[in-house]
Amino acid sequence: MLTDRDVQELVAGVLEIDVADVGVDKSFYVDLEMDSLHKAEFVVALERACGTEFTPSDAAEMDSVGDVLRLLRDRRRVP
Repeated sequence: MLTDRDVQELVAGVLEIDVADVGVDKSFYVDLEMDSLHKAEFVVALERACGTEFTPSDAAEMDSVGDVLRLLRDRRRVP
């Protein structure tokens, strides 16, 4: 089960930034300047971390840690 901190660490690792800069509601694109290559890398890391695959439409919905957590909750991958 992934926590918000786990997702923040994945984002920080992909973007090579401090995890403290990755707020739950910060936009991946606007606030953190994630590009499409970073997004693909993040989705692959997330899939590996939680043992599931995401559709392209799932990935498109992920614009913040909060969005990712909502999606994972819907799939019962986080408490």
